[in-house]
Amino acid sequence: MRLIVENRFALFGLVALALLALFGVAFAIQPINARIGASAPDTLRPDLAARVCPAPHEASDDAESAVAAFAPRVSRDDEGELRAVPLAEVDGDPGAQTLGEELTEPGRVWRTDVSDATRPTSLRAEGSLASGLDAAQTTVSDDGITEVRCAAPSIGTWFALPGAEDPDDVELEALTAHLANPEDFRATVSVDIYTMEGPSYSPDSRGIHLDPGESTELDVTELIQNTGALGVHVRTSTGRVAASLLAEHSSGHSDWVPPTRAPDDVQVVPGVPGGEGTRRLFVAAPGDEPVRALVRVVTERADADDATEAEPLALNVPPAASAWLSLEGALAEAPGTVVVEADAPVVAGVSVETVDDGKVVETAYTAAVDPLSGPLDTTAVIPDMPEGVDVELVLGALEEDAQVVATPIAADGSMGDAVRAEVAAGTTHVFGTDTEGWGAPSGADPRDGYAVRLELLEDSGPVYAARVLRSGDAVSVLPVTPAPVRVLLPEVRDSMTGIVP
Repeated sequence: MRLIVENRFALFGLVALALLALFGVAFAIQPINARIGASAPDTLRPDLAARVCPAPHEASDDAESAVAAFAPRVSRDDEGELRAVPLAEVDGDPGAQTLGEELTEPGRVWRTDVSDATRPTSLRAEGSLASGLDAAQTTVSDDGITEVRCAAPSIGTWFALPGAEDPDDVELEALTAHLANPEDFRATVSVDIYTMEGPSYSPDSRGIHLDPGESTELDVTELIQNTGALGVHVRTSTGRVAASLLAEHSSGHSDWVPPTRAPDDVQVVPGVPGGEGTRRLFVAAPGDEPVRALVRVVTERADADDATEAEPLALNVPPAASAWLSLEGALAEAPGTVVVEADAPVVAGVSVETVDDGKVVETAYTAAVDPLSGPLDTTAVIPDMPEGVDVELVLGALEEDAQVVATPIAADGSMGDAVRAEVAAGTTHVFGTDTEGWGAPSGADPRDGYAVRLELLEDSGPVYAARVLRSGDAVSVLPVTPAPVRVLLPEVRDSMTGIVP
């Protein structure tokens, strides 16, 4: 052995032999990889999924909150399980408090009341109920409507929204990050905030430890003073967390801020509702260089003549900071889709304020999302259409015409009449229950609510979607994200990463 160590030629021979053995193993298992689909791009149907809905915000004593979930049926043989428990409960423990009834069949709406919940709701789905799953929590009260998509645990989540210094004195009074760890291992999370002046943080927003089943609420109000725009990044250094963000305003109303897409050069924000009130775009640039963004608004008019739409609006964002832009002039009270094209990665979101006699009565938010597009992201799910509110689907198409079919589905799985929406390229189309003749399936109990499945037709161009709820002056927006039944697997072929960790 000593002779081998001291002889460099012997060591070289041993290394060469080891490499030959390694590549021999790779060559030997190549047919196996081909059989399991790892040697070429392939798809997989997920069979495990987790979602977390934050504890409902106590808007008023009459508030009613419900969590709804839906996974589409693909074949008659589909089966699985969806189960919900308060987050601190141990999932799978016979003694755990199950919320609502367990669901074992896709194609049905799962719904349970969480008005009295004081902890986040943890949903776990297995089998066919994990593919194409979406879940949301809706709260309806005399004070307004709030809703939040139940978040999947992630290593990073972004938000874009106004800060505490509003030019119209509609101040953000409190901002709270709801963080939950539904996993079986510990998570360490930090919250980065990008103001108009640059990064803002404190020791309390760094290195937050969450044990399995643990959740916390982090008040970051002190970090957002004296700024009109924010970018918020919730990230983990170990584990994954489900993050939600609650904004409370000095006027008394509050709403959940939807997460936005990760930084990218192009962001598209759907679902800006029409009507009076302010409409503001917020853009944050996490990089170390200043960013110039061009902003255009796509409305119901395909060929606009005004200069605002002919020439994009320009927005300059300082490095590692945020900025905002007023959209009222470009929208002219029409519903719209906002397109942001920047020379470096940014995140984007839009705030919506409704007014009555000149007074702000409600605030809502929408954010950038991926479009429904082929070949895999052709399906989306809106899990809860609550009773007693007006519903609009706001659909935006950019470069190509788009065709979408909306199918209402009752709690028992029965389907209503499917309705087709045509969206011309370069326009935004409002698809409302009061104008298009669609709604809950006939015979369904309206108290159970219903879900809507959106399907992109073959040969259709991409479409960006959001659901808008209205009740009097109250408004809420839920950006719609694709809920694919199958996901793409990466290609692994002729690579050492196939056998070396």
